[in-house]
Amino acid sequence: MKTITYLLSILAFSFSLSAAETTPKKKSPAKPKAPAVEEAKPSAKVEAIAKTLTPSQRTKLLGLLNEGDEKALMTIPNVGETRAAAIKKARPFADVTNVMKVEGIGEATFAEMVAHAKAGFPQPEKKEAKEETTEKKKAPAKSKTTPKKKDTK
Repeated sequence: MKTITYLLSILAFSFSLSAAETTPKKKSPAKPKAPAVEEAKPSAKVEAIAKTLTPSQRTKLLGLLNEGDEKALMTIPNVGETRAAAIKKARPFADVTNVMKVEGIGEATFAEMVAHAKAGFPQPEKKEAKEETTEKKKAPAKSKTTPKKKDTK
């Protein structure tokens, strides 16, 4: 009798172990993934500034931001080498307002970008041409004054 009880207990124990192995394991709570970069909505002021662009101006500005080389990006007011490199690194932009995510570009710089687009993307004057015009303006006219005579008394 003891042997039967012993065998039954071993059999019941082995069934419980095999049942525990076949049940699906509960997954441990997943570690929270790194938060995806949330699409931060631009401020109302930025949206208002962007809405002043015509569709063609908006398309041209977006094309410049997405495809322009460093030299082309530097034609935008207040965009130098550092900001141009940051813009290139943050590409692609789905909308012109997305450039606000680039470090160093705030509302004022964005407003100047929009103004530049509205002006038809004028090319900056070459420094040499500026220097020539300023030199011409600065050249003093020769004065025709007679020197004073010294008293010799």
